[in-house]
Amino acid sequence: MDQTATLVNEYNNTEQQLVPLQGCENEMHGVDLQVSQAASELRERQALFNKAQQDDQYLRKRIHRNENPRFLHYFVFNRAAKVERLKGELQLVVSKEQDLTSNINVESANLSNLQHQQQNAHAVVDRKHQLEARSRALFEQIVDAQPPTQALQSLRADVQRQGGQLRSEQGLLQAVGGSVAMVKQGLSKFQEAERLYRKANSVNEQAKQVNSREAFEERRERREEAFGNECSAECAELRRERLERQERLLQSERDSLINKAHDVAVQAYRVISQAFSSFPMEARGRYPQLCTSIGSVAFPRLEGADFSSALVLDSMLGTVGAAINDFNSGCKIQRNLRVVEECACISSSQLGQMIAMESAVSSNVQQLQAHVQSLEQGVATERVNIFNAVRQRVMQG
Repeated sequence: MDQTATLVNEYNNTEQQLVPLQGCENEMHGVDLQVSQAASELRERQALFNKAQQDDQYLRKRIHRNENPRFLHYFVFNRAAKVERLKGELQLVVSKEQDLTSNINVESANLSNLQHQQQNAHAVVDRKHQLEARSRALFEQIVDAQPPTQALQSLRADVQRQGGQLRSEQGLLQAVGGSVAMVKQGLSKFQEAERLYRKANSVNEQAKQVNSREAFEERRERREEAFGNECSAECAELRRERLERQERLLQSERDSLINKAHDVAVQAYRVISQAFSSFPMEARGRYPQLCTSIGSVAFPRLEGADFSSALVLDSMLGTVGAAINDFNSGCKIQRNLRVVEECACISSSQLGQMIAMESAVSSNVQQLQAHVQSLEQGVATERVNIFNAVRQRVMQG
């Protein structure tokens, strides 16, 4: 008890020392502001003084040149009047320099005085912080030396229990957030694949149009050959060959887009699969109603493209083979486009369910945080009650 009384008396003494120091932070901030303003004004005065010195040197140089002319200065009209005018300007600059020098000296002395006050103010604030730290340490030492009350024990047990639940829920929220991020990435890739398939479909339509024109030029070539018009037939053949090259380029671009879209969709499948496999089982146990259909879906599959088979078909059957290839590619694009749209729809639905799950966990985390904060506040209040009771006993005894 003697040790506790000593600590309480030291605490009371520390509190009394803190009383006159209340508000010293405001005084320190006020002095800091005054120092900043005074330093700024002094810099401005110094800049004006430096400018006046430059003007002084420049005017003296001009006066010297005109009083002691060389070369073209002999031809200056009314040079004597100009010298008198420059001397008058110099006199004004010298007077300005003297005024600025006087102001700078006064402001420098004022700034030095304010800086001294600033040092004192900071020292007072540092002293206050030291006393506050000592006061808190004495408070903790006095309370920790007392046997904990039943209320304090109960509050600490609740804090520990709720804190464990909070950490578990935060870990669950982080895991669910990771799955949500992966599903978002997969949905983005499905949407990218859809865009590529639509572009491939547009290129395929261009290839169809080119194939139609190529077939027309082929029929014209045969007709002109039948009529013996070799020149027209040769021109038609050149146009047909040019259209054939253009068509093959379009077919190559189309198949490249199909395969690129297929690769992107495969990446989306992998990311979505990883998201489902990494979805925490703990969430399914805690929130079964929200997790019933998460991951329990089947995604349809896609078809790729083979440009070499298109070339073989084109070389064997000519424009007819190219038309067949364009038609088959168009059907494949449409099927894959429908598949990708369905996959994007499924991913969007799964994402919505995961976001709802994430929101539920986040809401629970916020409630637990508020509860833990309330319990910690209760612990702090109970410790203050214990301290006040001990302090009262010491003061009365």
